Amino acid sequence: MLVVALIGGVAGALVTLRFAPRGTPARVEATLAPAPSRAASVARALEGIVTIVADLPTRTDAEGQRIESENLGSGVIFHEAGLVLTNYHVVAGAARLTVVLSTGERRPAAFVADDSPFNDMAVLRVQGGGLRALALGDSDALRPGDPLTVVSSGLVTFENQVKAGVVSAVHLDFPRPGVVLQDMLQTDAAVNHGDSGGALLNERGEVVGLVTTVVRSTPSGDTVEGVGLAHSMKSLRSVLDAVVQNGANPRPRLGIERLGTQHTPVDRTKLPASSPYADGVTIVAVDRGSPAEAVGIRVGDVIAAVNGQPIESLAPFVNLLGVSPAGRDVRLTVFRGGQQLAVTVTPRPIAGTR
Repeated sequence: MLVVALIGGVAGALVTLRFAPRGTPARVEATLAPAPSRAASVARALEGIVTIVADLPTRTDAEGQRIESENLGSGVIFHEAGLVLTNYHVVAGAARLTVVLSTGERRPAAFVADDSPFNDMAVLRVQGGGLRALALGDSDALRPGDPLTVVSSGLVTFENQVKAGVVSAVHLDFPRPGVVLQDMLQTDAAVNHGDSGGALLNERGEVVGLVTTVVRSTPSGDTVEGVGLAHSMKSLRSVLDAVVQNGANPRPRLGIERLGTQHTPVDRTKLPASSPYADGVTIVAVDRGSPAEAVGIRVGDVIAAVNGQPIESLAPFVNLLGVSPAGRDVRLTVFRGGQQLAVTVTPRPIAGTR
């Protein structure tokens, strides 16, 4: 008797069971279908990786000379209507955005949405037509040792480049000043300047991560190599789905959460011994018409706690806001001129800005 069963999986397999006469051990033969080659998967993905050119506002130096500058990074086409995923830090502050396709064609881009500072990601839109959108994969399926490929833009020629590596670690928390990036993927594939916003691909050529940063040294100054970090696709997927459906990121905001432009971490080394708070953030700007402005948050206010939890290095202001349930009021402990205030703010979606 011959029994044939198809077993699903990455490659798939055809397993044939041959039953010998009674008393004779059965023999199992398995013929594996060939797995798609890395070269084939990458070849398809190359067309969906673009270069991001972010022209910064012209400025004037001390001698009155006009200075023009630009940021260069990579991007991933994830929807054929012309939606491009990249890092927020690539496009932040840009006066003009251009996307360079793998063919060399340049298309003007419009800023659509971002999820900064919670995730270092932004979405741009270019004119559709003639675009290859890359499939988004399941980052939760990755395991340490799985092969990965980084595909990103070249800094000089804009010709896409490919680097190979493996999954080094999954579900990492990576602390930056004022924020802890969560659910990050680590790879030993070479990651360099200009790779920001590139794609981390699994064996099937699906995008499982957004290349975000590279670690060059430890806090103590020791040099390290082969530590590239990417946002997992799972951590970004809800935002991307919302942008596709609604054209915007619906994450509720206060109007003071942007690190650097709206708040800065308190310098703990300059706090007096009598300070009523040990850590926190100082408000440097409040969005006009925002929930924070509506309840009277001012420039110079120091926020020391969110929903009763003190702000600290491993629980920054941004992360405490990020875990607050959507639609719930946020209770802020505010210090103003030596006086402690309890302020309740109702977050709501606010249009993203670069």
